[in-house]
Amino acid sequence: MKTIRVLFVFAGVALLSPWASAAMRPIGSTRQFFFDDEIVETMSNTRPRLNPAVKLADNPVIQRDKPWEGSDMRVSWVIFDQRLGKFRMRYSAGEFRAGGRNEKGEVIVLGEGDDLAKQRVACEAFSDDGVHWEKPELGLVEFQGSKANNILPKEAVYGYFFEDLHDPDPARHYKSFVRQGSYSGKGMTFSLYFSPDAYHWTAYAGNPLIDTGDAPGRWGPTDFLGWDPIRQAYAVHMENNFHTHSPLHRRSIGRAESPDLIHWSEPETIVVTDERDYPDTEFYAMPTTFHEGWYFGLLWIFSTTNTQHEPEFVFSRDGLRYDRTYRDPVIRRGDNGDFDAVSVYPLKPLIHDNRILCYYTGTNWRSPEQLVELGDKATAGIGLATLPLDGFVSLEGARHDWSVVTTRAFGFTGKNLFLNMQAALQQWGAEPCEVKVELLDGRYTPLEGYAFDDADTLTTTGIDQPVSWQGQSDLSALQGKPVRVRIHFRNAKLYSFQFR
Repeated sequence: MKTIRVLFVFAGVALLSPWASAAMRPIGSTRQFFFDDEIVETMSNTRPRLNPAVKLADNPVIQRDKPWEGSDMRVSWVIFDQRLGKFRMRYSAGEFRAGGRNEKGEVIVLGEGDDLAKQRVACEAFSDDGVHWEKPELGLVEFQGSKANNILPKEAVYGYFFEDLHDPDPARHYKSFVRQGSYSGKGMTFSLYFSPDAYHWTAYAGNPLIDTGDAPGRWGPTDFLGWDPIRQAYAVHMENNFHTHSPLHRRSIGRAESPDLIHWSEPETIVVTDERDYPDTEFYAMPTTFHEGWYFGLLWIFSTTNTQHEPEFVFSRDGLRYDRTYRDPVIRRGDNGDFDAVSVYPLKPLIHDNRILCYYTGTNWRSPEQLVELGDKATAGIGLATLPLDGFVSLEGARHDWSVVTTRAFGFTGKNLFLNMQAALQQWGAEPCEVKVELLDGRYTPLEGYAFDDADTLTTTGIDQPVSWQGQSDLSALQGKPVRVRIHFRNAKLYSFQFR
């Protein structure tokens, strides 16, 4: 009886409270996506589809055209440098070769920890648009008697790099970590370095950091995310099995956090394989970016039996629980003979100027046996694949009948509604694009003046298509009140919507 009284009291408060008209799910002015049921409540005659990133037609994006650039070119990092106002890339160039076999019959790989490896160089390139790159004459390292090249000195190159926009100190604008420790040895540490320009580095006085003690092995591929604006901490993702030293006996993804880059939490495993994965599936790395309150990651899927790598698109609200609904590759391997035919290793998605830029290292070999088979045709190159803003997943519209998606009730801020959509190409397939947007109250009743018959029809592609009803678009009077969006569409793809 006590529970019943509480329920009636709660119901009474809800009916009489001045908050009765307030929305319980405030979204503010952030973009809303259609890839899960966080905002989507019902769908009819439509379903979400993963959109593979489109590779640049003349990949590799960085061409091998300098004498110091060998057949193996790999991207280290790419940022849109806020300090310089342009894209900035670091990459390495060198060679890998098969050098016969050892007494066990295993292929000896030349280019790892030997004289050939010492010839590998680190280089820098810049771009205004992220597609066309220039290799500046840095004048820092002599090669064959000249410093007219883009080679970086060893003291300018640190492996785990990020631009730190959270730190106001310009002398610490760029951060890098250097790892010590081997796969077979015991213990692993990281040391932290700061730089004002990514050329001149200062070591943190309290190095080393992130000491794993006497645990065997070390982290595998590691990605320092920088400052996480969602969880309000610095974060790092790593292959968290200490390179097979794990009860799981396979690679998994872990996360650690720090308030200051000095004091780090113990890594927590956050992504493991499940029943939908093939038995040989392992996770090699998960570069991740932040966008509109979400984590967007590119999970490196390693098929150990086929010796191949391809990335999946994964997403999360909290940075700990990742959704792997979409299991197809978001960047597909190339065809036989292409530089990226065997493995695709992407960096984190770079979202800039209404585009998603996915830079990656592509290789046509992964196993030393493949290196033997390919001989001097073995290669690695730097590729670029792109998507429109919010384009990882879309809702697909039907051709004849209306497709419909209805959201959960929410409250928004802003005065206008914008839709990110793509109209179907015409002739020999689709029919004319039509998109109409209704606004409903919390009880699914169309709001007066915002019903289907009031809605103006959208017909063209646009990232910010303004939504209107009989020529009117001002929604100021509805701010903070519970509303639902219902979109009727055909011959179109829907990516996201936003109030602002």
